[in-house]
Amino acid sequence: MSVHPTFSFDDEIQRTVYEYVERNGAVEPDELARSIRVDSGTTHSKPARSGTYTESVCPPTADLESCLESLKDRGYLTESNGKIRVDFSATPTEFECEAGTVTLRLAREEDRAGIVETMREVAAGGTYIVAENVATQLERESALVRANEERSRVFFVAILEPDRDGDEADGGESETGARSESAVIGWLHVDAHELPSLRHTAELTVGVDPEFRRMGVGSTLLEYGLEWADGADYHKIYQNIPATNEAAIEFLEANGWQREGEHVDQYRIDDAYVDEVMLATWP
Repeated sequence: MSVHPTFSFDDEIQRTVYEYVERNGAVEPDELARSIRVDSGTTHSKPARSGTYTESVCPPTADLESCLESLKDRGYLTESNGKIRVDFSATPTEFECEAGTVTLRLAREEDRAGIVETMREVAAGGTYIVAENVATQLERESALVRANEERSRVFFVAILEPDRDGDEADGGESETGARSESAVIGWLHVDAHELPSLRHTAELTVGVDPEFRRMGVGSTLLEYGLEWADGADYHKIYQNIPATNEAAIEFLEANGWQREGEHVDQYRIDDAYVDEVMLATWP
């Protein structure tokens, strides 16, 4: 699906199905069949003092299946791992670093807990306010990926693949310290409004688990995300960071980002006022 979708639905069933999946992130077909309600089109008479009402019913199985096929054909929805999802696409890629094999790919709903945990670790101490706010949103909302008429939001993850050759030990690690399960060690998120005047811009956050920094994970993930953003017609990517987070500012500037200005005393961290540095890049 285009990152700036122009929604066109044939009927109310299609709209209802898409909006349900978009709000909930990943939905099993059985749940969808139980949850979708549409106007039956039949008006029943009630006593005059109560007026009339229109019954809401589950659509016939054949109609629901036809609806899903149409939405998949249009690139609105897709099905993977037994669940219906919003259809954003990005080609996964792998690279080797000191910690092992890392896969970069579009995040799935099942990655939510790992993303939030990594965000919390990176934002600890109040040095990455935007990422902290995004983590809070993810804990409150029911969908990781959003794509509606008001906003688009996608996440990418860096996954450290398990060491299949190592001896597994309790706690998910081998005796040599290698992990025996896939783990989210980094994220990149692109969030954009669908207002025509702003849809060429998007806000980005990116971070790597402190344990896996200085291994090329952050810069490779950033390059991967910006390449996707370029293909999605985002012409300007920006993010704002407290001036005290010197490491993040240096990282972005080293990767070609430019300072656009500062908001003076924008934050209050540990009872001290801190400026906010505005940075941007043009993919």
